[in-house]
Amino acid sequence: MKINYLAALFCAMALVTSCGEEDERVISQEAIVDDGGYTITRTFAEPDESVDLSTMSSTNKRLRDLLDKAGSGIIQSLGAINITSEQYDEIAEFTVDLTKKDTTQMMKYKTIFNWITNNIKYEYNDNDPYAVFKNRKAICQGYSNLLTVMCYSQGIPAMVVNGFLIDPYYGEMGHAWAYTCPDSTWTVSDPTNKGTFTMKKYGNYGHLSPVTADVNIFSDDIAIYNYSDRLLNIKEVRTNSAAFIVPYSVNGFVVNSLNPVVELPEDIAEIYVGQNIITLGNADDNNVGLSRFGQNLQAVYVDEKNESLMDHKGIVYQRNGGNPLLYYIPGGMTFVELLPMEVVGKNTIYSHLSVEEIYFPEGTKRIESFAIENCPKLKRIYIPIDAEIAKDALYKMSNQVEIVRGAPSGITNITMD
Repeated sequence: MKINYLAALFCAMALVTSCGEEDERVISQEAIVDDGGYTITRTFAEPDESVDLSTMSSTNKRLRDLLDKAGSGIIQSLGAINITSEQYDEIAEFTVDLTKKDTTQMMKYKTIFNWITNNIKYEYNDNDPYAVFKNRKAICQGYSNLLTVMCYSQGIPAMVVNGFLIDPYYGEMGHAWAYTCPDSTWTVSDPTNKGTFTMKKYGNYGHLSPVTADVNIFSDDIAIYNYSDRLLNIKEVRTNSAAFIVPYSVNGFVVNSLNPVVELPEDIAEIYVGQNIITLGNADDNNVGLSRFGQNLQAVYVDEKNESLMDHKGIVYQRNGGNPLLYYIPGGMTFVELLPMEVVGKNTIYSHLSVEEIYFPEGTKRIESFAIENCPKLKRIYIPIDAEIAKDALYKMSNQVEIVRGAPSGITNITMD
């Protein structure tokens, strides 16, 4: 393995830059021997006694506990809401007049909430807050956007939350609502359905299930963390060491997700995933953040004790019982060696900009149409002698790609396609 020769050096650098005297996180090391007989030291974050949100059945309790710890000071902007300064000023001026008789933030909140529920009609329309304010029409997203802007304009912390409304007859339905914090009291606000609840009493709004919250929950020198896909997620990596050792926890909560939404620092070549990480994003929805924002990554290694994920030669798989599923191939990897799979299906390797060689080992029976697509630097693939390969298995690539029958160290036949 080409990258493995540097692994011990990368780990040592990571210990200096990420686990110094100011960082009290505990790490563990795992020594393994690779195929070439080289001893490699892998370094992972050690489990601690932090709260694991993924074990809580109530997603309302998960977000409640995070916000109780973080406090309302985390809300310093309107997040992803689309509004110009001129539009904001107009809504703010209206809201000042609307709440001029109110003497507390809670009174202002109730006045704003009641005005929205009494004046906005539920109808499919533009959900940007200014459009809702002018047209008096919206669906749940628009209701929540406008409530958040009006509260924020009066100094009331507010953020939009997306998730599901759980109906006893229709099941889960996509929904948006808001969390507000008038007079330091976190309040769950569903203006679409005229519902307002004290956040601490999460059993009272069990019909709402928050999936994402539009705010940064925690931040430190290592990363920025948010609430995403019902878990505490690493949204942005800040440390720029050659090897990123994913922290086990932050502020007393286990970090369960690594799904960044911005580019990784350019010096990071390897990531070390501990027992705590259960997801890198939803592969079915093309929502694996590292696929887009980790183009320089050369390998991701997973602690053997991780029950959800595993790695093979720096490539990440979902364990899936005894049938590992290919999950993520690092964007900077030039030699890709996959686990055996009887059938290599469509888009198994798609738009990989660095890969030059791909090795399908013994046990691979057939490579289907469009299995490898849009890999501009690909030079050759290695397949078993008896494996079938569809005529268009390689799609949107140079016709000079070599198809080699046999392993890289034991070539038996070369054909050109």
